[in-house]
Amino acid sequence: METLKCGKIEWVHIENPSKKDMEFLKKNFNFHPIILDELLQPSTRSRVERYNQYLFMPYHFPVYDRTIKNSRRAEIDFLITKNSVITVSYERLEAVQNMRGALLNNASMHVRVKSQGTGLLVYYLIQEIINFSLRQLRHVQEKIESVNSQLFKGTEDELLGYISHLKSDVLEYQIVTRPQQIILESLREIGEKFWGLKMKVYLTDLTGDFMKIIQLIELHKEAIDGLETTNAQLLNVKTNKVMQRFTVLAFLTFPLMLLVALLDIDAISRSMLGGPYDFWIIFGGVAIIVAVMSIYFKKKGWL
Repeated sequence: METLKCGKIEWVHIENPSKKDMEFLKKNFNFHPIILDELLQPSTRSRVERYNQYLFMPYHFPVYDRTIKNSRRAEIDFLITKNSVITVSYERLEAVQNMRGALLNNASMHVRVKSQGTGLLVYYLIQEIINFSLRQLRHVQEKIESVNSQLFKGTEDELLGYISHLKSDVLEYQIVTRPQQIILESLREIGEKFWGLKMKVYLTDLTGDFMKIIQLIELHKEAIDGLETTNAQLLNVKTNKVMQRFTVLAFLTFPLMLLVALLDIDAISRSMLGGPYDFWIIFGGVAIIVAVMSIYFKKKGWL
């Protein structure tokens, strides 16, 4: 548990909450026991809820996990009073550490929170999470650029799996992110009543910044769909060429198969075979036919 103070404004952050932490909150704040029990594990709520003297807000955002090479859900829960902000996370979060460093080292931010209250502290915290989410999208941009650079290099088979994995990553990112629009709109509505009209511009700004994430995700999805379509077309052309060559090769072997079949007929074999040079005559004839057909197919562009 970490505590930072800006005058009368207090920020308490709890990481990996325990029953002991809940006892501390129960003793020092008038939070409902059901809320405290819920803080012991990730929440499924999707709205800001107002109680008598405080707000409860769960907030989810994507974190890129390099182990599974995909985005996953992270959560930070807010309990907000007029003088205190309690945040609870279930893992160490970069956004929280960045915010802590900013409050300790940025005197201007410290003074503003001290003078304007918990509303501004919540604004800065969510703003840092939104900025973190935007940074998390960089790996998607890098992957898109990597796929784009590999197009037309004959690696369509490898790119097919890579693009599918990239689509899955973006989809998971979107599934985690999209519902937070409801949270921020709810915060804007309830926050104005809780803190007053002075916070309206800040809460509206959060919604606007969040929409940048949504727009960027949509742009990435369009780019990935375009890359997937192009790669599929290239793969289709490549497959057609392979099938065409196999068809031509099968057709080239047809004279030999026909000749062998004819020579297997007794009447024809007795009338044509029997000389000392039969093998070479037959071989030469087949070779000439195959050579002529090969030249013809090359002129047509089939080989």
